[in-house]
Amino acid sequence: MLYGKWRPRGFDEVVGQDHIVTTLRNALISGQVAHAYLFSGPRGTGKTTTARILARAVNCVNLAGGEPCNDCPSCRAIANGSALDLIEMDAASNRGIDDIRELREKVGFAPSDMTRKVYLLDEVHMLTGAAWNALLKTLEEPPPHAIFILATTELHNVPATILSRCQRHDFHRIPNEAIVRRLQFICGEEGFDFPEQGLLQVAIQSRGGARDAITLLEQVVARYGIAPSTDEVLEALGLVHDVRSEQLAGAIVDGDLAQALDIAREIADDGIDVARFTRETIDILRDVLPQVLRGRPREDSAYGALAANASATGGAAANIARAIQELARADFRTDPASPVPLEVACAASILGPVAIAAAVPAGAAVATPVTAGMPANGRPGVPAARAPAGAGTPDPALTREERFLQDLYEHCKMANTRLGAWLNGSCKVLSMDGDELELGFFLPVHMQKVDTDCRTLVEEQAELLLNRPVKLKVRLIEKEQQSRRAPRGGHLAEAAKALGAVPVGKDD
Repeated sequence: MLYGKWRPRGFDEVVGQDHIVTTLRNALISGQVAHAYLFSGPRGTGKTTTARILARAVNCVNLAGGEPCNDCPSCRAIANGSALDLIEMDAASNRGIDDIRELREKVGFAPSDMTRKVYLLDEVHMLTGAAWNALLKTLEEPPPHAIFILATTELHNVPATILSRCQRHDFHRIPNEAIVRRLQFICGEEGFDFPEQGLLQVAIQSRGGARDAITLLEQVVARYGIAPSTDEVLEALGLVHDVRSEQLAGAIVDGDLAQALDIAREIADDGIDVARFTRETIDILRDVLPQVLRGRPREDSAYGALAANASATGGAAANIARAIQELARADFRTDPASPVPLEVACAASILGPVAIAAAVPAGAAVATPVTAGMPANGRPGVPAARAPAGAGTPDPALTREERFLQDLYEHCKMANTRLGAWLNGSCKVLSMDGDELELGFFLPVHMQKVDTDCRTLVEEQAELLLNRPVKLKVRLIEKEQQSRRAPRGGHLAEAAKALGAVPVGKDD
């Protein structure tokens, strides 16, 4: 595999993580190496690779400028996987307390043939609660010859007691430009002849992961040989551009629902991947939206004409933002070949969700193929039927701030399921006017998580909902400050009353 062959062997080859590499080099030069490190970040961004480089560096006898020599016996042993003092453990399959107890029993033994024993625990968030407790004591008082490196893709699942005992380094998604440079180097060494635009598309599809980018590169070579054209790269990646995505974006901007529905059905009839086509349309609208907000098309944009047409219509920015929201909600998991989710998303984009609800016959409940907003029962993340006509969409029992918070939670959850979950019932909107969004949180842990890890996500999604830039402000509030509402109505409540049930709630 190419990604294994071209795995970085030194800090100078690690791509896109300069903030981490610099810190580790300085620690090695000064001799102030920590006893425990926590590497967190998306997959394929260099966590395990950097851990192995660090293991070589702390044992290298010819360390120069913080870089391992990769030639001494310790460096060679770690590189070829024969080092007894580098203990790699997959916490996903060795997650129990017995596994950690065995580790604790052996950690006290001196290294076999190196200076330091290095324990690399990958996917460490998978450890059980009891295993965490067993590991905690070892991290508190490790023997001087031992170094622990914990790696995880889910930092929020690592206990705070562990975080406080490790030097934490957050790996970022690698910029496309950096990935392209690395791919160009690999192509040069392997004798591949790739067009730069093709490598850029590979980098974009890797979503910031160097390992995924190299795997995709190898996939293209396997299909089209060592000198593919840009079109062949796009075809291998499933990115052949369909001009109908621009036509659909134009129909949505123009409010032409009939044309939008015709395009959606035509795509499905032609056997095109409807989900991928929808994402392509979203990308076009995302490119157009900032141009509309600025009031002028970009000269370098392929969709300048579409942006100019949108700018000529009133309320265009709000309509485009709603279209992006509705198309992003389209759920193709149950029937990937069906155009219905795309059709419903187009209708909601052009007519609005209220108009769609009003069109449903009285007493009917239509299962929605999209991941709708907060259901009428108030429980997020539960697929629900469209409310019957007359039930009210949006829920009239909610205040403006509560409706906004529900929409914000749904937006954030779609953009990042893991981070968006921290907004689920954890806060209330204190202020949303002007250029500041203030959220009051009931628990410090939720407030800290949103303030540190979710701030950018919340501000971006709030800007889409409010059509203006906002800055997030958070503070802790008492749980009692939550407003209490009377129980909501609906057809289930009415049916329960008809059977003799008595409502329980405020003023009842």
